Amino acid sequence: MMKTIILTAFITFASLSLVSAKAKIPICLPCESIETVQELPTDSEIQKLAGQKVNLSYANKEYGIFGMSIWNTNGRFVLSDISNNMYFEIDPQAAKILKEKHDFDAETAENPLSFWKKVGGKLVFLVIIALLIWGSIPSKNKTKDVEPTNI
Repeated sequence: MMKTIILTAFITFASLSLVSAKAKIPICLPCESIETVQELPTDSEIQKLAGQKVNLSYANKEYGIFGMSIWNTNGRFVLSDISNNMYFEIDPQAAKILKEKHDFDAETAENPLSFWKKVGGKLVFLVIIALLIWGSIPSKNKTKDVEPTNI
């Protein structure tokens, strides 16, 4: 009887929240993420080559849920204009200027993503999956034989 009441209350609450809720579960399958790595000086040859103010950024495709990055792919350095939501691939001429003038080699540079974006989301996701699996495994019946004792 109690289970029926709890189930009915849950279904009622869930249906009310589905009808009135406008927000969705934030899922990225995949989302493109761009983070600025280094601001380039305005008098740089890169600015002249691009024709506008650009910065050195790292772009990647991100798979995640609730803002938690679970997997990152296709990471590469790009030139970005964040204010206009634009980015440009680094061509060989821009790569040469970056290497000579800014001491930055886009081909050999390390991935600048934070530890949380690289590994943290994967760890949290694995813990959640492990807890779900552990919760779905039925527990053993823990009945013990009781032996009478004389006091």
